[in-house]
Amino acid sequence: MRFFAVDPEPYEAARLQLNAAWGLPDGKGTVTCIEPASTAWRAASGRVLLAVASEWCEWEPAAGMIPEMLSAGVAAEIDEATFRSLLPQFPVP
Repeated sequence: MRFFAVDPEPYEAARLQLNAAWGLPDGKGTVTCIEPASTAWRAASGRVLLAVASEWCEWEPAAGMIPEMLSAGVAAEIDEATFRSLLPQFPVP
């Protein structure tokens, strides 16, 4: 798995580009490649939190987009512990 924290606008732009490239929605039940920014988990900073299979990051055009987003500073790759620490905390009854 790979983990990221991404600014909402670039995240959503990337999601839409990936959907178009991968032919989504596909009419077979897959509507989108990743959760829309409007409903995705977010860190307190407002960045969207994303966990994806490592293989997913190797598929084009994601393989080209990820390094660009990281170098532009609109995304950060984080480790699993950091990802989990940034997830919204829900009270346990």
